[in-house]
Amino acid sequence: MPKRRSKPKTYPVEVDGRKVRVTIPEDDKPDVLRDWLCDNLTPQAVATIVSFLQPVRTDDQDVDEEVRWFAEQLVAALGGHEAQGRLAEEVGL
Repeated sequence: MPKRRSKPKTYPVEVDGRKVRVTIPEDDKPDVLRDWLCDNLTPQAVATIVSFLQPVRTDDQDVDEEVRWFAEQLVAALGGHEAQGRLAEEVGL
């Protein structure tokens, strides 16, 4: 007898004036970036990288947005802007 799959969790949403139930797939991908950072860089190094990325501006707005996104991912990995600032101060920035 085949194993029964459990039903996915559903959520009510209004679409075109009527309520429907939708599923939200679980994110089963590991946070590769965060794992790589933790394995290879100290928090102080990550804070230093963020400090240099934040003021960067180019002639390409799309590139600027991507750099800002990456910097925000690094800040999140550190635990937020306060932690990033504290760590940057520790290394003399």
